[in-house]
Amino acid sequence: MNMIRSPCLRPKQTIDSIEYEIDHSKFSLLLPSPSILITFPLKITLKQIQQLLSVHLFSTNENLPTKIHFELDGKILDEHIEFNSIIEKENLILFINNSQFKFRESKSIEFDIEILEKFRESLINRLPIVNGSRLKTSQHSIYPNESLDLLFDTLDGQINYLTKYLFSHFGEKHPFTIYDIQKQIHIEGKQWNEWETGIYRMHGDQNGTINIALASDWGAGTLESSLVARAMVNGLDLSLPQERATSNLPHYTIHLGDIYYVGLPSEIKHCCLGIKPEWADQGVRWPIGQYGSFTIPGNHELYSRGFGYWDYFLPNLGLFNPTDLTKPIHSQKTSYWLLENDQWRIIGLDTGYDSFSLLNIYNSAIKLPEKLIDWLQNIVGLNPEMNDKRGLIFFSHHQLISAWNEKPNTDFPSQIASLLPEGRTILFLWGHEHRLSFYEKQTIKLSNKTLTFYGRCCGNSGFPTLAKELPIKSRETKLIFYDDRLYHFHDNLFLPDLSLGYNGYATMKFINTSQISLIISYKTLSLTNNGQLTYENPTLLIEEQWSVDIYGNVVLDKIEPIDNQLTKVIHLDSNQNQSTTNRSSCCTTL
Repeated sequence: MNMIRSPCLRPKQTIDSIEYEIDHSKFSLLLPSPSILITFPLKITLKQIQQLLSVHLFSTNENLPTKIHFELDGKILDEHIEFNSIIEKENLILFINNSQFKFRESKSIEFDIEILEKFRESLINRLPIVNGSRLKTSQHSIYPNESLDLLFDTLDGQINYLTKYLFSHFGEKHPFTIYDIQKQIHIEGKQWNEWETGIYRMHGDQNGTINIALASDWGAGTLESSLVARAMVNGLDLSLPQERATSNLPHYTIHLGDIYYVGLPSEIKHCCLGIKPEWADQGVRWPIGQYGSFTIPGNHELYSRGFGYWDYFLPNLGLFNPTDLTKPIHSQKTSYWLLENDQWRIIGLDTGYDSFSLLNIYNSAIKLPEKLIDWLQNIVGLNPEMNDKRGLIFFSHHQLISAWNEKPNTDFPSQIASLLPEGRTILFLWGHEHRLSFYEKQTIKLSNKTLTFYGRCCGNSGFPTLAKELPIKSRETKLIFYDDRLYHFHDNLFLPDLSLGYNGYATMKFINTSQISLIISYKTLSLTNNGQLTYENPTLLIEEQWSVDIYGNVVLDKIEPIDNQLTKVIHLDSNQNQSTTNRSSCCTTL
């Protein structure tokens, strides 16, 4: 049964409320319609807030507000008091001309315990907990997994998720595979093929244009992941295996990891290879590009020690002949690779292999395997004195930074920094967090090196996305945009107040020009007029234009928010009349 969905606000948010959050160094205000998150230093007066709001929210408005003030219990407050000194913020009201806004503290989402218990009771009958199969009495479904079942079983670590984890986690990991050139690097005069080196020349249209469709945390086996896959290939029906390439296919497809629940062979089959489980009408199929498809592993594939990923998924990916997409001409052999043209190099990193830990469900001290570092140094040629001036794009499953207080991964970024010239600017895309977020160019200190990068989190492709509290580290991590649009289910009897985010993907268009040479677009599924998710007419949220300077630095020439419901982030200081990391215009050049 298709549930009816409709757009909704954040939990407990109203069009006349401002959500706020305070920590030791700053406070944040989330203004509705349009959604704008503004961060201020902690010690700031009401007068300064009023002045900054006037400049940054209404500077382009002909009807500049003549009056902005705060009231508490019906009394106008002294402009010189600090916002943080106000105790009863729930009774505080901000007046902007004829509009007034109440204040609500941002809190983590909590569900009614009794409702959750009833949901879990019903969940047992729908999960494949009997040797990988469902109970005979369970209801037949359309797809291998239901998004709400996947969300709450994984979120709580109960029933199916924990059972599969415990039964598949303990033992030796799958061997880490390497390229042939790494095994026989001293053969003088040998001409190595690209599948033996892992360095692949990208192919595209006759004019040099190359299109890539990118997803992360996609392998959920749900309606949503199926629709995202179809959107990635412009509506191609993936219920049957792909046979021949058509002109509207991307040239390559890339997955940044995570197949649920724990990347078992059966889950690879059902959630990635389109093989129908006995309890569902169909499986979900990963889309193949005209010339190839590649993946890197996440932590979930390693929960089952990587055997499903290496032995079942990789043999079905790699290089393809457009006339026959039924099987690769050279399958993907390793969990890392490089795609390149004359202006760019895309490097896929394996951060999943070291995320495996016998004692912990997640290891945050992730290092890149030694053989991968060896390949980056000796085959790819990364080093602090490198002469290659092409732009560098790195893909990983795990994040470099997070505005949502996720524990940072400092080990593998330090390894990358040690291989690059000091100050070299790169572009880094990752998943792991089930959201879409954008970070300003920044330099982070790592041991004795620094890493300068633009960061993008694209982990919203398949796993259901819950509404979260406001990003507590938005200011420190220089967050500039994120997607916080939500919808709820009209007929969800168990969790009537549940709000979910939109799943989506990104496209990369490489253009054979001397200036703007890469356009990245970030898109999500849309809702039809009758409340159904659809792959047709995906919602375009942001479009970016990138180039490479003569020193090999990646340059963001333009970032343009297309959808005004995307949350914009402005970081303001009390001693200046401009934002610290993001301009207030809707079309920004950085």
